[in-house]
Amino acid sequence: MIKVTLVHASWCTVCPAARRLWKDLKSEYEFDYEEIDVETPEGQVLMDKYGIVGVPTTIIDGEVVFTGLPKKADAIARIS
Repeated sequence: MIKVTLVHASWCTVCPAARRLWKDLKSEYEFDYEEIDVETPEGQVLMDKYGIVGVPTTIIDGEVVFTGLPKKADAIARIS
């Protein structure tokens, strides 16, 4: 199963829209989904591992696929 991880931050103004997008898609498509705040230890590990410099960042199956808010059609293409 495809695994989607959204790396976000509480201070990010775009992150709520990215969270809504992925939650909406989760209700329509089958994939594992998790959200990780960059300000947590786990978030810091992902920042270092993937060289993340901006949020929101979407990781799909261990690969950074989107930085910023993805277009819905692009997101669907990656999970379907």
